[in-house]
Amino acid sequence: MNKKPKIIRPFIVTKDPMVQNLLHKFAKRSEDGIKKYNVTMVQAKKPIEKWIEDAQEEAWDQIVYLEKIKSLLTKLN
Repeated sequence: MNKKPKIIRPFIVTKDPMVQNLLHKFAKRSEDGIKKYNVTMVQAKKPIEKWIEDAQEEAWDQIVYLEKIKSLLTKLN
């Protein structure tokens, strides 16, 4: 699994530092996942029901995080 990283679009240019930061985080998360599981998402295998379950769990976590942020903002106001 020692494939060389593939540059998809070497000249993606954005002046937006927030987008730059997000792109960097996205790439790092991918690399961390490859190191942890030793496969890319293309190579990852599991039943479709498990993919759905994993996505649902991620969505539920997002809802909890958003609710926490809402409560913190309410306290600030």
